[in-house]
Amino acid sequence: MKKLLMSVQLRFIILISLLSMTVYADGDESVIFKNWFDNKSSGVSTVQFQQYTDICGRCHFPYQAGLLPGISWEKLMMNSNDHFGQPLNLTEVEIRTMMRYLLDNSAGHINDEISSQILKTLDYNPIPIRITKTPFFIKKHKNLENNKNIVQCDNCHKDARIGSYKKDKLK
Repeated sequence: MKKLLMSVQLRFIILISLLSMTVYADGDESVIFKNWFDNKSSGVSTVQFQQYTDICGRCHFPYQAGLLPGISWEKLMMNSNDHFGQPLNLTEVEIRTMMRYLLDNSAGHINDEISSQILKTLDYNPIPIRITKTPFFIKKHKNLENNKNIVQCDNCHKDARIGSYKKDKLK
């Protein structure tokens, strides 16, 4: 009798669990997606990882991960011995840590307006490894096309470090 009672209780728990998952799954995906799209950041998410800022920021502006898709960051990090002509001299752990951060926060993984626009312009042939070579960047900076010295976003965009690249906030 005790085994029968336990069996009935177990079946009841499984049934309740399955019903609750079904209710959630069928319930309101539209709300989840609506919240995702309604809460889109107007710029690009700021860098929230001090190790990334420390390592990358010692040589250049610590670009927000959302300025490139994950496949671009992966390509960059997998070739860390030749980072635009310079070795990064990172340990295997640092490479994996940076890669995880970059992939988790890349365009397509975050809900930012600029990241979404960058993704819409890419054809991935070739895979871009320079932000300045993305069609989005080229279109937005067409008046600076002849300037080969565009390397630091914060040279022109005073709020670049906080992910804002608005025209009215240019230096």
